[in-house]
Amino acid sequence: MAAGKLDLNSASAIHLRAIKGLGPSRAEEIVRYRSKRGVFTSVDQLSQVPHIGDMPPEELEQVKRQLTIAVAPDQQKSEKVSVNRANAAELRQIPGIGEAHAEAIVHYRQQQGPIRDLNELDLLPHLRDQSTLERQRIKNALAL
Repeated sequence: MAAGKLDLNSASAIHLRAIKGLGPSRAEEIVRYRSKRGVFTSVDQLSQVPHIGDMPPEELEQVKRQLTIAVAPDQQKSEKVSVNRANAAELRQIPGIGEAHAEAIVHYRQQQGPIRDLNELDLLPHLRDQSTLERQRIKNALAL
């Protein structure tokens, strides 16, 4: 991790508030976004966070320079997560799957039985709202 930079995926709202340009509400939005959508894969994703993306571009760049994405050893593995065996906590570890998505997948399996095709995930309301590219990234991290 770069010296003096906060890890965007582990920093609390209190730590994020210490960054010039991020007040209490923006720091909370980052934490809320992370808990809903899963870990950030790039600091550039900050522009997708409500009330962050509408910051003046130069101010947003200053904020991004103070943040980093630490890659945990378990995230370096290329092993796919079983969409049919993983619990909600395991599913949340996949970038792009936050708490709501993970719970929706588990609920879907309980109601419909095992997922036979990863494209079934496109039917879930929470995932349906994501871009095609983001859904594909999620599917690429999963196995049947």
